[in-house]
Amino acid sequence: LGYLPGGTTDNYKETQTQTQTTLNSITDASLLLRVGGLLSVMTYPGSNLEESRAVEHFAEGLAMLTTRDVGGWRGYVDGIPEYDDGGSIREIVSRALARVVSEGSKKQTWRVFLHKPLGRPLSPVLVTAMRIK
Repeated sequence: LGYLPGGTTDNYKETQTQTQTTLNSITDASLLLRVGGLLSVMTYPGSNLEESRAVEHFAEGLAMLTTRDVGGWRGYVDGIPEYDDGGSIREIVSRALARVVSEGSKKQTWRVFLHKPLGRPLSPVLVTAMRIK
């Protein structure tokens, strides 16, 4: 995720990935994965912090599909902070997860990991999600 490699320096932000289309794409990918499949996404908080946060929350939401916590995965989504985006991350993630629930396997289970360097908040972050059921 980020900017188009080889893009001109004049318009590099015009070719940057967008939060909504990124979530649409990884939602599609998660629906295509079979048991044992792995979804890997490299995010760049230094380039697009909103998109990086949304990807992380979506992935964690996949793990929360089987939670026993009160409120289930929707309770998790309701707890996503507003940051400074007016709640748009929460809304985008909620729609994406609702689609996974409605269109995906009813008993799907995910294990999700976040790989990021400590002490470097704007460094690239690798998010992995494996469908185990």
